[in-house]
Amino acid sequence: MREHLVPANLVTSASLSAGVVALLLRPDQVGLATLLVVVAGVLDGCDGVLARRRGGDHRFGAQLDSLTDLLCFCVVPAVVLARAVDADWPVAGRVVAVAFALGGAWRLARFPLVKESGHFVGLPTPSAGGLVMLLTLLAPAPVALVGALVLAWLMTSTLRFPTVVSAAVAVRPGRRDAGERRRARFPRPSRPRVLGRTRRIGPKRARPSRRRRVLRALQRR
Repeated sequence: MREHLVPANLVTSASLSAGVVALLLRPDQVGLATLLVVVAGVLDGCDGVLARRRGGDHRFGAQLDSLTDLLCFCVVPAVVLARAVDADWPVAGRVVAVAFALGGAWRLARFPLVKESGHFVGLPTPSAGGLVMLLTLLAPAPVALVGALVLAWLMTSTLRFPTVVSAAVAVRPGRRDAGERRRARFPRPSRPRVLGRTRRIGPKRARPSRRRRVLRALQRR
């Protein structure tokens, strides 16, 4: 296992540890659990960057990352939501929690099969898990339950969501157009084109020697 002790896998393990700690908290510590899920989401974004910089075989890291996403962004939000609404909505809370966890698991199982450059197919689990935690913390119980069901459907849907890179690229053309408009408004002065000397095409004539030139000059006299 020493070959797997790389920075990307260590960051993923730290994210997994944050999810386990969130599960061990008391039901009334929703705020701290939300913070731990946010920390796990930040670490989840960092491990991908580290893995791409290192290169090589990422199969172990991909499996570890998928398991971490399932725990941190599917199981933890589902359990925290069910505990938070258990007093008023015990049955509905458990049903919604199971539906959300299943939606996240299906989303992660489908992810390596439908990879497309520039966008995700279905809502990514980190975004869905973070939104469920915020709904549990800030919204009333009925709103949180309905929101979790909608997010579970979005994860399993075929809707396309842009990646961070594609969203950044989509913004750049506007800057490029502004730069082109600025250059068109203030064009650079054109420089005069200097034409080079044309070379004579043909066989090169041999130059007479100095002795021959002297003899020709004497003959002319």
